[in-house]
Amino acid sequence: MPRSASLDGGGTAGPALDVTDRLLERLDIGLLATTASDGVISDVNDTASRILGRDRAALIGSRLADHLLPGDAARLRDYHHRQLARLPPGPAHAAVRGRAAGEAPEPPLAVRLVRPGGSLVPVLIVATAVPGDDGPQVVSRVQDVTEQEQANRYLRLVLDHSPVSMLLIDQSGRSVFGVGAHTAEEAAGLAAAESASVFEVFADHPQPMAMLRRGLAGEPGARIVGAFGRYLDLHVMPIRDPRGQVSLVAAITIDITERENARAAQAHLADLARQALVTLEPAVLWRRATAVLAEHLGATATLHEVDGDTGALGLVAADGPSVSRTVAAAVAQEALRGPARSRSATAGGEVDPRQDGWFTLAEPIGLRGEPAAVVAVLRPPGAAGPPYTSPGTVLPAGVGAFNDSERSFVAAVAGVLGAAAARFAAEREIRYRSQHDMLTGLPNRASLLERLRGSLAADQRAGDQRAGDGEGLAGAGRTGIVFVDLDSFKAVNDTYGHLAGDALLRTVACRLRAAVRPCDVVARLAGDEFAVLCTRIESVDTVERVAARVLASLAEPVTIDGITVTITASAGVAVSGPGLTDPDRLLNASDIAMYAAKRAGAGRCVVHQDWMRLSAGPAPLSPAPPGPPPG
Repeated sequence: MPRSASLDGGGTAGPALDVTDRLLERLDIGLLATTASDGVISDVNDTASRILGRDRAALIGSRLADHLLPGDAARLRDYHHRQLARLPPGPAHAAVRGRAAGEAPEPPLAVRLVRPGGSLVPVLIVATAVPGDDGPQVVSRVQDVTEQEQANRYLRLVLDHSPVSMLLIDQSGRSVFGVGAHTAEEAAGLAAAESASVFEVFADHPQPMAMLRRGLAGEPGARIVGAFGRYLDLHVMPIRDPRGQVSLVAAITIDITERENARAAQAHLADLARQALVTLEPAVLWRRATAVLAEHLGATATLHEVDGDTGALGLVAADGPSVSRTVAAAVAQEALRGPARSRSATAGGEVDPRQDGWFTLAEPIGLRGEPAAVVAVLRPPGAAGPPYTSPGTVLPAGVGAFNDSERSFVAAVAGVLGAAAARFAAEREIRYRSQHDMLTGLPNRASLLERLRGSLAADQRAGDQRAGDGEGLAGAGRTGIVFVDLDSFKAVNDTYGHLAGDALLRTVACRLRAAVRPCDVVARLAGDEFAVLCTRIESVDTVERVAARVLASLAEPVTIDGITVTITASAGVAVSGPGLTDPDRLLNASDIAMYAAKRAGAGRCVVHQDWMRLSAGPAPLSPAPPGPPPG
């Protein structure tokens, strides 16, 4: 409707226009008109004057661009030119041209007006080109959005201090709204995306960019992505205009890095705990543990076993970027000296000062004061290490000082390994007891038979190999057994007691080990019976020489608690061959030969012969010689 008065409602305006002006004032909407040629303000209403902080007389005749920041002035000029382009050609126009059918409205333009004194007022401008007798003009609706801007600032303040960020992009990929960046890199990128496409600015983050592209195509989506060194829960939602076309895409991200790190830590610990229950070899578990630590913390992890006798450290597993072994050992050694000089309350913890500029953690494994091993973790202060992977996400490794959750993770890993170390120690003890005589420390009968079985199998393989090569069996390795039985042990027990008898047995064990070859195995079978396993021998003579040295060493006097006793022993020798390839039969043959030696007299050695009787069970025991040995 054409007006017969100015925009402020003065002059001869009719009742309908008075109502319109009052409505505009009530809605706090300003109107101003500018010439199309040079943007000079030709008219302005009271609301617009108040928004600009100047009276009408000062505004009329001035250029609207002079009341804007330079960048905003250029944007408004382009905006007005687009509105003028909507006018149909012709020298005269009876009315403003409306939008063509199906044409989308242009969104309001957000600019900042400059008031006297330099204060800025955020406004939204909606402009329309209108014809006039003196040429076309642009009528702009000006709305003060200071309160909305204040609300936006509050929103930004909230989001800047929360794990949530929001982004709104148009079809060109330009950011029209962004708030709550998670990192400085993201904030700088969002600022750049106000004048450039996000697909160019964030080209090195393909996964979230692919989701935004699908959003512009109308496909919503949600998934966890890795970007800016964080875990982000990204939700993409297309926004459609009245025609049903996607005009904008909203992206909301929630920083869930701590949650995902905690979940990854729990998964790592659960997997490590499962392996700690089933792994048979400590070295396998140690390697897995260092790999888990290196992967989860983006660090170098080393594990050092502690020598139970000397306390010395030995590196047994390492993973992650290369680091000096000396530095790693120094970090581990620090944990053994006591509580660290840091916030960690555990023995070990973060080492201070840093080793070669690296941040370090170390935790003992096992009982406090008697650790079985030490795990050490080292991380550089700034340079990023290799990426680590969590379900669905790949993120850069951590750098710099360890945080509390990382310290707790290292302590938890050490706890799992400590429980495993206790299991390994118990299993070793059980295996040792099942394979050794606890009085003398020698292998027991079961262990001897196992070794004997292995030696006979090796002889068989060697013989088969020689036969296959056409060399015959001459010179092939054989296995020999020396069965040793003390002649007067019962008399020592009866005369001096079982403590003296135990001491004598320990002395016999030591003398036997000293008398045999390095490759031979000495075992205690039961009571006062011992055996020597001789492997890879070429003749019976070799075993007889071993037996002779054994008998000579045992004939030397023994001093027990100040009392000197002299004992002798009988020995039976058997060597594998036809008919003697079974471990039990070979040991039984040496036992039969030993009893033949006893019957011949104390301190003798007899070699088993084919005519000697082989019994299915042990031969009956011969009576012990009467009386104690002289002493």
